[in-house]
Amino acid sequence: MGNKIFQYVKYASWGLLLVGVLIVVIGAIAGLDAGDYAPVDVLLYWAYALVAIALLAIVGLGLYIAAVNDINQLKKIGIVVGGAVVLVLVAWLLAPASAPLAYNGPAVTDGDLKLTDTVLNLTYISCAASLVAIVFSTVWKARK
Repeated sequence: MGNKIFQYVKYASWGLLLVGVLIVVIGAIAGLDAGDYAPVDVLLYWAYALVAIALLAIVGLGLYIAAVNDINQLKKIGIVVGGAVVLVLVAWLLAPASAPLAYNGPAVTDGDLKLTDTVLNLTYISCAASLVAIVFSTVWKARK
């Protein structure tokens, strides 16, 4: 049963790759005529779609495989997903959504500022957590 899932994933990956290549070829043929950046927008939207598909596949396949192999693993997956949701919520709550200093460009919405600050906070938190994990694992190994 597990091999069949991996076959489906392989076929889906090839299908997504072919659609991506098709979008790139159509974008190259259409070109960027007179400042029209529609092909670039299409590629960006396709990248967003691929990221969303990957996240859904990771969570969905993880839940399915965990349910088939060991139902108790669902609790662990729930804890990890819940921790990720809490981490994003904390980063969002800490985001000030203030305009950047000395910014002279076009007006930016409050939602864009909040999203940018949230992503920056997630980056800072992830970097700090990785440094703490590296130091902790080094100390733990040395202690043993």
